[in-house]
Amino acid sequence: MRPTRRGFAVLAVAVAALLVSARFGQPGLTAVAGPLFVVAAAVQVRWSGAPTVERSRLRRGFPGETKPVEFHVDGSGIATVTDRLSEGLEGETTVTKSLPATVTYRVTYTARGEQQVGPVEAMVTDALGLIRERYTIESRTAVLVYPPVYRLGGTDAFARTFTPENEDRQSFDRLREYVSGDSLRDVHWKSSAKREDLLVKEFTDNRSDRTLLVAAEAQRGHADEMAAAAATITMAALESGLAVELAVPNGAVEQGYGDTHRTRLLELLARADAGRTDRADDADVVVMANGDGVTVSVNGRRQSFADVTASRDNPIAGEVNG
Repeated sequence: MRPTRRGFAVLAVAVAALLVSARFGQPGLTAVAGPLFVVAAAVQVRWSGAPTVERSRLRRGFPGETKPVEFHVDGSGIATVTDRLSEGLEGETTVTKSLPATVTYRVTYTARGEQQVGPVEAMVTDALGLIRERYTIESRTAVLVYPPVYRLGGTDAFARTFTPENEDRQSFDRLREYVSGDSLRDVHWKSSAKREDLLVKEFTDNRSDRTLLVAAEAQRGHADEMAAAAATITMAALESGLAVELAVPNGAVEQGYGDTHRTRLLELLARADAGRTDRADDADVVVMANGDGVTVSVNGRRQSFADVTASRDNPIAGEVNG
């Protein structure tokens, strides 16, 4: 506990008043009241004790998303409150409030991984601003930030690029009239010539009965790129109806479908470390991240991950409940 600048000023005036009164023999009101004010302020701050904090839960999300943070500070006096943030979070976290008070601000997720909000630093002063006391309140909450997920290039990009033997997963169903947006490679030219109108082949998709094993590896310092590529591929595979299995250097998720499985995949990738996995030889898709970039291998065919994404500038967050 120590006086503020205002408190030092009051004490300085009181000392000056005492010196004047000693010289002229007439005690001044300031000489008596000044120290009393400071003592009363010190008693008020000491009596109120350390504030307490109760937090609300912080929702998970993706890099670039902004979420509200709210916590209640119980105590007395006036406090300048600062909420500490880990390196993967950004926000204006310092406010001055008369206690008790509810503090709210917005935090932006900037990096994947297990991030932390807290502890709280509180600088408490008395009502007159004469005495201050600094407290560190061990109130923390963890939040998991998922890796970014990017869009693939085109509606059939996943089946065309990442699904092994995708032609074997479709069988001819029927012919139908051409509509805008159909691929010309699906046009049945012989039947079209007879009808004098374009007919396209339509296929039944059997991929829902198949699984996809994705193995992701990375050199040290490139785990974030690995996680983003693996997240993009696994999310697209789920949307395509495949049962997805994922292996990373520090863990694995067995095959599955649905929103719960989607969350489990993202949780693993949020915590994924660099290294090797023993599933690469068996995997349908292998992701490798190193100093040269990120590559994706399917049936021995390797290509750059950047070449198969529609845009790396605007990742899609998705609808994931944390």
